[in-house]
Amino acid sequence: MKPLSLSILFITLFNYVSLGQTDTSIVTKLSVTVLSLRNGESSGTGSFIMTDSNSYIVTASHVAKLMNQNTILIIQGDHNKPITLKITDLANPVIWLSHPNADLSVLKIAPSKTIYDLYLKRRFVPIKMIDTSLIPVPRNLQLTTLGFPLGIGDFEYFSPLSYRSYPSSEFITLPRFDTKVPQTFIILENPSVSGYSGGPVYETGEFQTSGIKSFSGHVVLHGFIHGTISDRTGGKLTAMTPAFYLRDLIK
Repeated sequence: MKPLSLSILFITLFNYVSLGQTDTSIVTKLSVTVLSLRNGESSGTGSFIMTDSNSYIVTASHVAKLMNQNTILIIQGDHNKPITLKITDLANPVIWLSHPNADLSVLKIAPSKTIYDLYLKRRFVPIKMIDTSLIPVPRNLQLTTLGFPLGIGDFEYFSPLSYRSYPSSEFITLPRFDTKVPQTFIILENPSVSGYSGGPVYETGEFQTSGIKSFSGHVVLHGFIHGTISDRTGGKLTAMTPAFYLRDLIK
């Protein structure tokens, strides 16, 4: 899928996140689209996404399998204060649809109008912003991941952590770290941390040259964090699940 053009980025529809050009960084604006999933000691990162007809939460399957009717969702409120919702406020029963091969799951949500109007306006990433093509991310493209490593960023103030990296591979097939089922990944240069699992990986379209900040108009969601590759020498990389797997899960 082609990157979303600047004209489309000025969307201020009732449902979609608004990413128009202002002094606020794109990464900061994208914070409203992510959520912290917590169930007891288990935690992970999710994203709100939307097709023309349905709304979803998407995360890694190894996170989703730990989330049940008792899960709480933490989202950004006014003045960066966290808002806590029950997962059953958005979906009841809680039925995750998981990909048979990839570490990717979606939860179709159908909140009441009251919950929607109070908490969910303009939080959704439209499917047009998601790269579901079978084209690898170019290796010279800087990517930004959002999430809650070690559960940091969802208490007292809501501030998902971000880190930048570059692809160090095109598509590559490896056994999943949790199930050992073969899956296609893109490997990123910088390592991930527990809690980033399921976190979205974006091309933000922001860059800085000679102290001047610019915005290309291209904001694209390319994938979701699976986990960290490491060895005994201390070397680490990140495995990202490409977003094309979403095509098998959402309609």
